[in-house]
Amino acid sequence: MCVVERRTGTQRQRGAMSKFLTAYEALGLPFWSLTVQNEPEFAAPWEACAYTAEVQKDFVAHHLGPRLKDDHPDVKILIFDHNKDHVNDWVEEIMNASSSAAEFVDGTAYHWYAGGMDRLLDGALGTPNMHRLQHKLQKLGIHNDHIVIGSESCHCPTTAYAGGSKEISWARAERYAHTILADLAAGSHGWMEWNLILDGIGGPNHLGNLCETTLLSVPHRAMDATIDASPLPHFELQQPMGNISMGDGRTREELNALGFPASFLDVGIAVQPIYFYMGHISRYVRPGSTAVMGLVHPASGDGGDIFMPEGQGVPGGGLNDLAKTGIELTVWPCEGSTRQQFKWDDVTRNIKVHGHDWLGNPTASCVGGTVDSDFHGLRLVECDDKAGKFGFRDIGNSTFQVLLESGLRTSKDHCLVIEHLGNDGGSYGRTGGAQVSLGKCSHPSAEWIINPVTGEASSLYFKSEEAENRVCMTTGWPFLQVGAFLTPEGDAPQTVVLLNEASQSANYALQDENEVLVTGMIPPRSIQTITIG
Repeated sequence: MCVVERRTGTQRQRGAMSKFLTAYEALGLPFWSLTVQNEPEFAAPWEACAYTAEVQKDFVAHHLGPRLKDDHPDVKILIFDHNKDHVNDWVEEIMNASSSAAEFVDGTAYHWYAGGMDRLLDGALGTPNMHRLQHKLQKLGIHNDHIVIGSESCHCPTTAYAGGSKEISWARAERYAHTILADLAAGSHGWMEWNLILDGIGGPNHLGNLCETTLLSVPHRAMDATIDASPLPHFELQQPMGNISMGDGRTREELNALGFPASFLDVGIAVQPIYFYMGHISRYVRPGSTAVMGLVHPASGDGGDIFMPEGQGVPGGGLNDLAKTGIELTVWPCEGSTRQQFKWDDVTRNIKVHGHDWLGNPTASCVGGTVDSDFHGLRLVECDDKAGKFGFRDIGNSTFQVLLESGLRTSKDHCLVIEHLGNDGGSYGRTGGAQVSLGKCSHPSAEWIINPVTGEASSLYFKSEEAENRVCMTTGWPFLQVGAFLTPEGDAPQTVVLLNEASQSANYALQDENEVLVTGMIPPRSIQTITIG
């Protein structure tokens, strides 16, 4: 049911939502919260209703808010419930000081999708906007108990089981872990998978919107399954994906080797790699936990970086799967990887990156020439007229300004600069993911050290008396990541999650200030959880 511009329509809508909650309560299933509308910016072909921020504000202020306050005062109202690109615009409209809806709102929900047709970008965009959201809430005087939660995430199309690719199933799991850690570091309170369990191709879905989840029901693979057991309901067999499942064509042993444990297949459940990656976080970072400062730095004193030891002129870590159109440009502590390697083309004057996507397709992109209006930083674009053309100005001490060129003229107000994250980087700190943007060439962050051998662009903008804090321009985020938490309700009072997306292992020393707590090694393409105390 959609909100209409008549009083009777909005009354009917709020009444239906209240009755829905009452009916579930009567069955012993009380609701904790609701969002006003799923994906209000998308007039979807399934059950949906498009809103503007202003319409949603008015509906909450004059209809839903007062009704739930009377009927269900314990049920929380969460606004927005869409992608990260416009979350700050909606919060500004609905939660500002003059808004009569703000008193009824308990939090903001958001989704992880990129918003376009390139599903390989889902979960890859918008982290700086989540930092901006925390800063905006502070500016608006919103209390710290305002809930910020990721309310929907999934990979599409279909499932890793149906697709049959080990590379894709592992890459999808890594993307989940990365996004969960990044969102929590930015100040989010939680993260939700879109479904608990689906069938082998990501259904059932009456419109064929087949997507991923952690657990899949495959009863035909159970040890006691009858020989004529169907892998899917009859109506799904008629869908385009209904008769295409590489997982169903693999043996028990083959699937076990791909990361789908045979012991669960024997009872009719395909437990996907995503499940175990999520478990490394959800089993230990329990409700009541708090994200605290944690960031990967190269070891001091050895003269090299994590994936590029001293004397090695070739960045490591494996092929860059974030060298693709749409990825945001950021800075992180230098790790010596291909995610921080750029080609400075003297002929085209483009800044290029090369790699491959999850499907194994070679990718090539260029640094864009305009700041993105939704994500407020530079992104990778096709190497065409949208790509920026850049020149260099030597300012001494092996330091350069990187200037955006426009025709035959170069603007002094359009240099590559580092844009601070809105809440000072949350639990990653200032050096953990600040955006690369365009700004005044006179700004200290416009000074870059360009290494023509490795292709790195590094900066000492964050240098302090205590540390060098060298950062490198990065496509998206580094291979090696960390999340640190105080976990009073977990197995131990402190929990650290390490994620390595590189095809190389990495040695590490876990330090709390100057005290080394743990040393170890994380293998390629893996995740580790360390409990302390």
